[in-house]
Amino acid sequence: MRKWRFVLAVLMIFTSLMPAYSRRVIFSETIPLQGHIELQEKFTLDIADNIRFTLNQDIAGTTHEIATYEFFSNSPNIAYQMRLSPGLSSNLQDGVFAFRSILTTDGPGSNMIPFRVAIANIFDGANISGGYQEIEKKIGLKEGSSSQEQGVIYVSFPTADEGFNLRDFNYGSYEASIAVEVLAD
Repeated sequence: MRKWRFVLAVLMIFTSLMPAYSRRVIFSETIPLQGHIELQEKFTLDIADNIRFTLNQDIAGTTHEIATYEFFSNSPNIAYQMRLSPGLSSNLQDGVFAFRSILTTDGPGSNMIPFRVAIANIFDGANISGGYQEIEKKIGLKEGSSSQEQGVIYVSFPTADEGFNLRDFNYGSYEASIAVEVLAD
């Protein structure tokens, strides 16, 4: 009987140390999963209604808001630039913003009314001005994994001290345009 007790005690110790059951792996495989977030780039330009200037001497030295813009990108690795350039060629010089006379083209520059363009970022109020020349500005303030910006585009006319005198220009209708491009590096 002692012998059986000893064998029974050994069996109890042995079974308590072993797991209740053993598992076997019959099949093993990994299922690959992938995800993708599409690149989102958005630029909107809201042009002010009825931008029609009455060109008289009172416009000298004034600044006018002509458009607002909004930019968004979900890529922190792409650098964006906004370029503003004259949409119409002028006799003054390449890349110069100017109104040109619709009626007459007599004499170099005699039918051109130059103006300046400025860009202001709404978030930090920084103005970028290229004067009378084409301008480029980096856009998109980094915010986490995206970049965004809102801003305003302005047109300013020279002051009388800078030589702005409409008596030097022909009467009639004038036109101008500004080409807006957004470039990605």
